Amino acid sequence: MQQHLHKKLRAVPSPMCPCGDAEQDAAHILQDCRNLQPLRREIWTRPVPLHEKLHGPVEALHKTTSFITRAGLHV
Repeated sequence: MQQHLHKKLRAVPSPMCPCGDAEQDAAHILQDCRNLQPLRREIWTRPVPLHEKLHGPVEALHKTTSFITRAGLHV
C-alpha cells in the first residue's frame, strides 16, 4: 500500500526530480532529495520515518504540510 501512495503523490508532471537523482515521488521528496535537505533538516530536527510523515499524528502531518508548502511543491 505504501508504494501505491508514493506513485500517486507526484509533485510535477515529469517523473524525474530536478536534482537528477531519482523520480520525484513522496519517498524521494520527503526523505532523500539533496536539494530539499536544508529545509528537511529545519523542519525535522531528528530523522523521521516516511510512514510517520505520511500517516503520523496531527503534529507530524502539520510538519509534512509545512515542508511541502515551503518547498513550493504542488500536489
